[in-house]
Amino acid sequence: MKNFIILLAFVMSSTISAQYCAFYDFEADEPEMVVSTLKAMMDSDWGKNIQGTKSLFQYSFNGTNGATHSVQFCFQDEAGLEQFMMSFAGSPMTQLLGEKLGKYMTPVSQQLNVPAWYQNDWSNDQVFMIWQMNVTDASKYAGAFIPFAQKMMKKMGVKNSFGLGYPILGKTNDFTHFVWSGAPDVKTALARTKTMYADADFAKYSAAVNDIRSVVNTVLMVRVMDF
Repeated sequence: MKNFIILLAFVMSSTISAQYCAFYDFEADEPEMVVSTLKAMMDSDWGKNIQGTKSLFQYSFNGTNGATHSVQFCFQDEAGLEQFMMSFAGSPMTQLLGEKLGKYMTPVSQQLNVPAWYQNDWSNDQVFMIWQMNVTDASKYAGAFIPFAQKMMKKMGVKNSFGLGYPILGKTNDFTHFVWSGAPDVKTALARTKTMYADADFAKYSAAVNDIRSVVNTVLMVRVMDF
């Protein structure tokens, strides 16, 4: 867990006024012990005082991503993120639990992500389809993606979240941006994806961004628990 916090120590003031989500992806060698140790950490005074959401997710059909799970902390502003960064060192018990956690998992990647655009609250979604991609012209891509996403959400009557994000810190060699689509369950996530892929507007959108975007991985992410 100490390695997780080291990343955040390098955060500098950002000109972006947006929510921040720290993703800590790892391979769980003993999932049950990971869950119980994480719960103990989040039940501590340190965990209770985190000024943001705290969630554990499982990756399924994760392509080239070696991670099996992800712990994610989301903050509404820089102050909440800073409090999280600085408070870990002040809790000896949490540091001991962090060392224990390291025995049951292998870290894979760390990212600090921000949304470029999104619609609806993702904290209510239980399953996410995620498309990780390399984008060479972010402005052009957003100009094509946002109206397409809004049109598809209206067509399918989607009330879950749909958004475009990117990492500003962490392991970013694999992709520059990611798109997510939230759903209440796996069957809905898959059915919506099939419907979207078959839609004529998806073909138009794909053609419009073909020269500036390449999808490098697709992932199904399932919420295991919130702390």
